[in-house]
Order: sequence, then structure tokens, then C-alpha cells
Amino acid sequence: MENDNLIIDNKSFKSRLIMGSSMFPNIDVMNKSIEKSESEIVTISIRRLSVNKKDYFFDQIKKEYTFLPNTAGCFTKKEAILTAELARESLDTNWIKLELISEDEMLLPDPIELYSTCEDLIKKKFKIFCYCSDDPILCKRLEDLGCEVVMPLISPIGSGLGIRNEHNLELIRSMCKGLVFVDAGIGSPSDACRIMELGFDGVLLNSSVARSHDPINMADAMKLAVISGRKSYLSGAIRKTKKAIATTSFKGKISNF
Repeated sequence: MENDNLIIDNKSFKSRLIMGSSMFPNIDVMNKSIEKSESEIVTISIRRLSVNKKDYFFDQIKKEYTFLPNTAGCFTKKEAILTAELARESLDTNWIKLELISEDEMLLPDPIELYSTCEDLIKKKFKIFCYCSDDPILCKRLEDLGCEVVMPLISPIGSGLGIRNEHNLELIRSMCKGLVFVDAGIGSPSDACRIMELGFDGVLLNSSVARSHDPINMADAMKLAVISGRKSYLSGAIRKTKKAIATTSFKGKISNF
């Protein structure tokens, strides 16, 4: 556990919790929540980023983080590629969290447009953190294509529904040998803990903290949940059985009189 750092693009991180930066009541709560989470990577939406000198986003951040720009709000390949290139130019990073949605109600990823966009961005030397559906075959194809991190949802973004198909998540983890995070759908700390128990490498969340009644306290809870789940996975939980297994041996038992 002491050397269980998360390695992404040859960079080492102690925390396996990635925090989003939107929807907080105010910038002060956001700063305190992210700090409490001990997250080292923070996502930012390039299309919604304020560049005004008065409320410039980065001037309001109180600590140093590794920023992961995303393409939130993009519906087409053209939009996503333009947004990724803007992110690289403005933030001097090849990292991009690729979000490419198909419609504006469920905000589900468009798998065909997503795959095609990944092909083009990889040729442009981007390191892609790919937000996708929980389809094991799609996740494997995206990994084989060269995505840095595959990031399946567990339920619609912002829904807080938690894990809807654990079997698919188990298949994804067994089929993908690289980095796999969960992105979208986390509702409570127990969701985050269970994801880590399944062997996923990290958890990305935003709404479950930012929209909670006490974001700072919830950020702390999520941090502990991710740590707990990771420790459980590394420790090797016992296998489930349909029959009882005695916790003490019958050897040397006093005979009945």
C-alpha cells in the first residue's frame, strides 16, 4: 500500500480520486472541497471556462493541481477536436478528457463518433481520458486504439443512480489491462468504494460532492471511500459461498455426554 501510487503518462499520483470543478455553490466551497478530497487531478470544462480578468478561474484556485481539461458540451467530432486543441494551446497539456455526447437529455456518449474522434486525436498526440458507455467491447476497443485511460459511466452523468450493471463493470475490468476509471453516475461513497473493490484504478466525480448538502464533508467521505475500496481490493476479500464456513475448527471439541 505504501507504494501504491497511480501512474498516468509516467506521472505519479497518491490519490485515485479525480474531482470535477463545476456546480459548487461558490468558489470558496469548491476550493475547500477539492482540498479536503486530497485529489491531485482536477477536471475543467474548456468550453465553459471563464477567461475574464475579473473572475479568471485559475486565479481563484488556492492550490496547485494537475488540470485535466474536458470537452463537455461537444456533440460532434469537429467540436471535440477544436476544444481539445484549444485546451492544449491554453493549458500546455496533451491530456484531454474526451466527452462526446449524442443527445441532450440522457447525455449518453456517442460510441461511433467517439471512436472516430479518438483515432484523430491520438494521431495528434493527445493523451485521451475517454468517457464512454459501460460496453465491455467498446472499452476494450478504445484501450487497444491507444487511449490513456478508459472511463465508462456507471449510470447517466449527474443522476446519482450509482452502479446499474456490475456484471458489465467486472467484464470491463477483466478485459482491459490498462488504466480504467469510472466517470459519471456516482451517487454516494458506497458507490465509489464498490468501484475500487472491483479493481478499477480510479474514480472521477463531481455532482455527488458539489450538489450535496455539505460538499466539503462529502468530499472527505469520497476520499475515504476510494481509499477503503482500494485497500479492500489489494487485501483480497474472501470469496462468497452459499454454505456456511465455520470460523472455528471442530478438532478437539468436547464430546457430548
